[in-house]
Amino acid sequence: MIAEVNFLDTKEICLALGQGGARCLAQIGVLQIFQEQGIRVKKISGTSAGAIVGAVFSETEDAFETEERFRTLLKSDAYEKSGLNNLKAHNVNGVNFWEEITTRIRGMIALNLAQSKLGVLQNINFKECLKILIHGNNFSQLRIPFSAMATDLISGYSVEITSGDIITALNASAAIPGFFPPVPWNDHLLVDGAVCCPVPVEHCRSNDQDVTVAVHVPAPINPDYCPENALDIMVRAEEINMRNLDQLKTSRADIKIFPDTKDVGWNELHRLDEMVASGRTAAQKALPQILASIASRKQQGIESNDQACSSPFQECREYLIRL
Repeated sequence: MIAEVNFLDTKEICLALGQGGARCLAQIGVLQIFQEQGIRVKKISGTSAGAIVGAVFSETEDAFETEERFRTLLKSDAYEKSGLNNLKAHNVNGVNFWEEITTRIRGMIALNLAQSKLGVLQNINFKECLKILIHGNNFSQLRIPFSAMATDLISGYSVEITSGDIITALNASAAIPGFFPPVPWNDHLLVDGAVCCPVPVEHCRSNDQDVTVAVHVPAPINPDYCPENALDIMVRAEEINMRNLDQLKTSRADIKIFPDTKDVGWNELHRLDEMVASGRTAAQKALPQILASIASRKQQGIESNDQACSSPFQECREYLIRL
């Protein structure tokens, strides 16, 4: 016998997972709370590291298994060989994403220019890390509808990837410009989706009745800013531009969750426990608002259906009265 499902009892959301490097590990904690509360994620769109977290959850449909896969990655030889782990000791507290990127590139670019490399790290090593997290190889194998956002260097627009090789798609979505080479994809040349679409709210919604939740983990802008040269000013301008783009994209969600990411640097994956705990705390605080939004949206849907159903009968009644 098939059990009846009460429409009013179902709790569903659409989820946008923003960029943020290691800070995106907080999104795992958010997903754990949703899972414990019986809130089903019906669609996910992610950018950069947020796309990686979203893809793992879309494959497993289990936030705790998602956490374990990241733990496995941190212990793996592939992670050691990727070069990401080597950056850990160089992270400076209080330095945000773009400052750290610039510092690393300035220190390494001279060694690579002679070899004409398009990135200081290799995509092949990064892909081996992704294969530890994702066990399938195609979007069709995911349990939850999912899309990864990337940026096309040729057209200058964002690209939403919804099919094909999942590993290559995630590589493209998280291909930090200057760190990883661009990723060819059909007629595109793709880099990190954060360049155009740091929080993909508009891509996670299925219809107007969906409740959209954005989980974003932006780096704070250093208030003690003091430029030393022209490059510092250029980087600061980019940070301000990114912050405003972040705010614009996130504002389109019904619910916004901002976990406290403390001083976690973009490359500090070893702080997994802190980030998961922070995500859980933020999700717990947002639960009342999420549940209220789900209930309200359902009520609106019921009223709309009632009006649609009653309209033909009303027209018939008015016709008979005229007769």
